[in-house]
Amino acid sequence: MSRLDDAEARLSVAVARLEAALAKQPKANGDADMAAALEAARRDYEELREKTDAVGGRLDATIGRLREILGEGRG
Repeated sequence: MSRLDDAEARLSVAVARLEAALAKQPKANGDADMAAALEAARRDYEELREKTDAVGGRLDATIGRLREILGEGRG
């Protein structure tokens, strides 16, 4: 899960940098390209966040089942 967390953190930093660059840029023809790139990064970030949440949920469920099995074996 740490690889997903690392990837999510890097993507979050990239989105923040894009937003900062977009805010600094004067209005010009490049704005449309930057806005499109920012929107694509936001979509990627959201997709990665959803996958991270799904993987985290599955891991939690698996850990819970393993704890149940181990608890039953001890009793």
